Formats: sequence, structure tokens, C-alpha cells
Amino acid sequence: MSISGSSDKTSFLVSGRFLGQDGLFRYNTDDYNMKNIRAKGSVQVFPWLTIENNADYSVMNYHNPINVGEGGGIWRNIADEGHPTMPMFNPDGSMTFTAVYTVGDFYYGKNGIDTKRQVFRNITGLRSNFFNNKFRVNADFTFRNTNNGINQKRVQVPYSNIKGITSYVGTTTNDLLFDRRETQYLAANIYGEFEDKFGDDHYLKVMAGYNYEESTYKRLSTQRNGIIFEDATDLNLALGQAINTLGAYEQWAILGGFSRLNYSFKDRYLLEVNARYDGSSKFPSGQRYGFFPSVSAGWRVNKESFWNVSDKIISDLKVRASYGSLGNGNINSYEFQELFLVSQSPLVLGGVRPQTTKQPGVLPDQITWETSTTTNFGLDLAMLSNRLTFSGDAYVRKTTDMFTVGLTAPAVFGNTVPKGNYADLTTRGWEASISWNDRIGNADKPFKYNVRLTLSDSKSKIDKYNNPTKLLTDVGNNGTGKEYYEGQTIGEIWGYETEGFFIDQADIDAHAKQSPQMRASPTNIWYPGDIKLKDTNGDGFVNIGDNTVDKPGDRRIIGNSAPRYLYSISLGADWNNFFFSTFFQGVGKQQWYPSTETEMFWGQYNRPYNNIPTFHVGNMWTPENTNAYFPRTMSRAASSNTNRELGVAQTKYLQNVAYLRMKNLQIGYNLPAKLISRIGARSAKIFFSGENLFTYSPLYKIVKTIDVENAVPSDQDLNSGSTNGDGYNYPLMKSYSLGLSLGF
Repeated sequence: MSISGSSDKTSFLVSGRFLGQDGLFRYNTDDYNMKNIRAKGSVQVFPWLTIENNADYSVMNYHNPINVGEGGGIWRNIADEGHPTMPMFNPDGSMTFTAVYTVGDFYYGKNGIDTKRQVFRNITGLRSNFFNNKFRVNADFTFRNTNNGINQKRVQVPYSNIKGITSYVGTTTNDLLFDRRETQYLAANIYGEFEDKFGDDHYLKVMAGYNYEESTYKRLSTQRNGIIFEDATDLNLALGQAINTLGAYEQWAILGGFSRLNYSFKDRYLLEVNARYDGSSKFPSGQRYGFFPSVSAGWRVNKESFWNVSDKIISDLKVRASYGSLGNGNINSYEFQELFLVSQSPLVLGGVRPQTTKQPGVLPDQITWETSTTTNFGLDLAMLSNRLTFSGDAYVRKTTDMFTVGLTAPAVFGNTVPKGNYADLTTRGWEASISWNDRIGNADKPFKYNVRLTLSDSKSKIDKYNNPTKLLTDVGNNGTGKEYYEGQTIGEIWGYETEGFFIDQADIDAHAKQSPQMRASPTNIWYPGDIKLKDTNGDGFVNIGDNTVDKPGDRRIIGNSAPRYLYSISLGADWNNFFFSTFFQGVGKQQWYPSTETEMFWGQYNRPYNNIPTFHVGNMWTPENTNAYFPRTMSRAASSNTNRELGVAQTKYLQNVAYLRMKNLQIGYNLPAKLISRIGARSAKIFFSGENLFTYSPLYKIVKTIDVENAVPSDQDLNSGSTNGDGYNYPLMKSYSLGLSLGF
């Protein structure tokens, strides 16, 4: 498709690549390739001893173009600055400012980040058995080396606003960056097992072992500006004075023992007991170790002598229960130690810039394992000659000693508040699945089909948190403006109730005052067509009150961003060598309020130079269109999440992001054995497969340009750690494939 407004200087997008004026291909928008090799084998040294080895090596290369205009990602700049009415090229062939500020780096083909990830892993195992395999001793040793390399180049990109005059974006960059990170991971496990049956009724299995893990991380990064020519790829070809070097080192180790006991009586009463005793170098010596036991039991009711129900009706009925704990020590390796920041002073003293050492952070009074304790009850049921099966679980998980921020300190404290084990959380949930497998028709060519449905739900509440006044926001505590409080349900969205739009000046004068805590425009003057929020407490003002749970002003809980009622549907069938399968998944309940940086939703309500989404056209308030979805046309109404009329969460623009998506569809035909035997094949099939072919969501009634799964957090590794989604992630692509599979 043409992306240029010039008739003789046209660029085309071909297979994801920009074709430049000179006819040469430029960057792939996202070059990605991966190679891997694996070698696996075993040697029977003695009848009682086997040695196994499994080695694999993989290399992943990924190229991501970057934008030097604003210094951010190209995807966001396209949404923010990609003006569709502006041509990409001027009549003389130079790029326009709009082009160079968005997709210009695609065309220019000089800027980007090349990531190379190399992983080598080797697992050596020993398997031994004694006394007719009743007693076994096993061991394995794992070595994994991970190298992550980043090469980044940023050069100036030319454009022209005036004929004959060339300007540049990226004048403050023009640099090379090389970042090398290596992680060496070692793990060793040795454990013994005893397994035997005693008579016809008793079964016993006992296992005990030892576990050790160690990880060492090293990093070396260097960056220098002043590239002497654009195609330079070596640091020696950068001669600038802005030189940055960075190093890092981290090491941690875990040592623990584990055990398990399994016992069953007549395959009727089932018992399993587990125990772990783990120690971590990330905790101080007095709080380093934790004990984490668990026990589970099951009862096969249909094995009892009093059970007189036919197997054709109920063939299996098992009741299960379990109680146990697990430890989480995933924190920074040196959190409990005083760390001194050594750096070079920016000031020149005595003709030199001396080294300086800053005051270390305050240490927490205690720091230890986070513990998650789960109580679970379950039921397994098989009916109608195993055609109908059901499995269900209900659980309560209590997470204690969660590692989080401490109380907000007064300004005179003079240091960062240390983190510690200051919070508790309880999650209650359930999950269930039901399946039906059957066949109909004659015995020669039966029609087989199956259906499987799953549904699960959970809700988490905070039992303890360092927020005695129950502030709803506290920027001073963790820098994010988000606060938790005791009794909070995770995912709560606090907001206002939208009454509609102001009709006229008399309506504005008669309504509760919405200023100064919320502003409609930079002039702070309200006009007809602006948002009218409800004064729920009747005090004549629309505000946040004391910004606490007890006194939230006119806000209330209007929704929840946590996904609820996760479900899936699997369908399958085959007949006369034809087969069919499909898989759906979805979320039954979830809300999302677009952040102020969601340009694809807010358009010019965010910034005056943003694009106008098509669903805005004819849908903005005017005196002749008072039933519109959006207020009067005004920029910056969604540019601040604290004091602009669209930047504050409210009921009218709270989005329902529940969805149903067809994840996969496959239709095919297994070629007859008589036919494929002529070529020596064991199996052969022709198939069509499709991914993400269909999606339904109430969100699409409002906006169709944001993938519903990317509105909320998704694919965060590729989204630079973003936690809000807002449509800036890679969308889930539809794909179709037609294939032939042969087995020999």
C-alpha cells in the first residue's frame, strides 16, 4: 500500500519491509529468527546404573527499530504523531517532519536495537535401581549459561521543512551502545526413592532428597557518542566525549531438602505428605531458612463395599483435600545489606573530579520468606461409562509476609523507606472442568466427538498493609501514585458516576462545583458539552474528599481490572479419516479505564496533534448532537490522570473488556494407509489451521482498533515493562496455514 502523498516518490510496504526510493529494502519492522540444536542420549553402564545427558543450544536474534525523534518506541510515536494527512516525502524527495518523527527510522534504516540471546543448557542424570527396582537413587546436575547481548545504534535522521534546507532529529544522540549480560546457573539434585506393595491392599512410596541452586550474573555496558559515519558498528569509530560505562554483579544460592510420602489402601484411601526445608542467601543468617510442609488425601468412594451404583452410571467418584505451604524468596540478592553507591562527583575539586560515596539505604528490621498456604477441596467424577467426566476444586490461599514498602516516612526522614515483610493477602477461588466423549453411528465408520468446558474464578483481598489511614493514592510511598489498603479487593477501580453533559450555562451554575480539583480546560472554565459528574455526598462539590476509603469524596468503586470467570471451550470430532478441532478461550468479566496516554482511544482529547479515531467522527458533543459519546471537542481533556475531566476514572468511559476468542481451528484429512504405504510412510494428513480467527468483546462496540487482550497488561517483556497495556503491545495476529504432514 502506498504511504506517501507524492506521486513520484512512493514507498511501499512489502512483506513488512519498506521499499525506499532507491529500490532497496530497508528494515524489517521486527526481524526475528531463532535457531536451536539438541543432543540427547543415555548409556546403560551397569544393569543397575544408567547415565543420561541432554544438551541443547539456542540462539535468538531480534531487531527492533527505534525512534530518535522523541527517543521512544516507533509504535507509540505512530499513535502520537502519525498524522495521516501528511505525506511521507516532500516534492524534492526529502522526508517530512511527521515522517521522520514516526516511521522515518524504518525508511532511513540506520537506527535500531539488535538483541542476541544465546542459551546453552546441559543436564546430566544418573538413574540407579536396586532390589528389583524397589529402591532407586537418582541424581541430576544442570548447567545453564545465558548470554544476552544488546547492540544499539542511534544516528541523526534528516528531514526538511523548507526547500533546500536540511534539518535533523536525534542531534543529542548519535551514539553506539554495547551491553553484555551473562548468567551462569547451576543446580544439583540427589534423591532416593523406595516403592513397594505389601500384600494386595497396601502401597507405599517414600522419597527424600537434597537440592542446591546457584546463580551468578555479570553485566558490562559501554556507550559513546560521536559516531564518525552513519554505518559505524565499532566503538572505536565513536570519538565523542559522552562516555558511559556500567557494570553489575549479583550472586545468590539456595540450599534445601525435600521429601514425599505416598500411601494408598486398596486404591481407596490415598495419602501424600510433602515437606521442604529451604535456605536462601538473600536473607540474613537468622531468618534464612523456612519449613514448608503439605499434606493431601483422597477417598475413592466408589471402591467402598457399600457402593452399589452401576459403573455404567458412576464409574469413578473421588473426594480430595489438601493443605500445604510454599515459600517465595524472589527478592533482590542484597536487600538486607548496606549498599554504598560509589560514583564520580560532577564537581571539580583541586583540578580533579573525586570519587564520592553516598549514604546507604536504611535496612529493614526483618526480612524472610514470603509464605503461601493453600487449603483445597476437590471432586473427581466419571459417569455414563466414562463418557461424562467432571473435576472441580475450591481453594483458599493465604499469602503472608509479603515483601512490600513500609510506612511513608515524614520528609525529615532523609532516606528511602526500606521494604520488608509487611503485607498479607487472601485469595479465594474455584475451578471446574466438564468433558463429554462419545461416538455415534455404525461400528465401521463411527462419528466420534468430544466437548470440554472449563471455568475458573478467583478474588484476592489484602488482609494487612502499611496504610493505616487507608489512603487511596500515595505518591510519596512508592512513586507510582497507587496505594493498597487493608480490606481492598485487588483490581478495584475508584471513580465518579457520570451524569451526562452540561446542557447550558444555567445547568453549569446550578450543578455542584467541579473545580479546582478537576479542570475542564487550561482556563478552568466549564462550558456546555463538558462532563457532568454526580455529587454523590451532596456537599455541593465534586472532589476526592480526604482521598481515603472512609472519606473518598464523590468517588466509589465503579469496576475492577482483575480478570474474572476465565473459561475455555474445546470441540473435536473425526469421521472416516476427516478430523476437526477448535479451541475458544475468554474472560467473562473485566473492566478497563483507558489511561491518559491511550491515544488510540482518546485521540485529540489527549493531544491537539493526535489523530482523530474514526469512531470519534460524528460522536462528539455539539449543540446539535447532545447524545454523543464524547464531550465537546477539546484537547488535553485526557492528558492528566488527576485533574482533567476524562483523565479521572468515571462510569461513562469505563470499558467492558470481557471477550471470547477462537484461538485455534483445525480441519484435516488422514490419508488412507493403503495409499501412503506406497511411499513407505507411516502416516500422512492434509490440514488447514487458523489462529485467532474470531474475537467478540463488548469493547468493540466502542472501539475496534485496540486488541481487547492488549488493552490490559500483556506481553510485557516486549512492552518495556509497561503494566497498563493500553493497546501498545503487539496485537494478536490472525494466521492461516495449509499443510501436509508425513510420518515415516
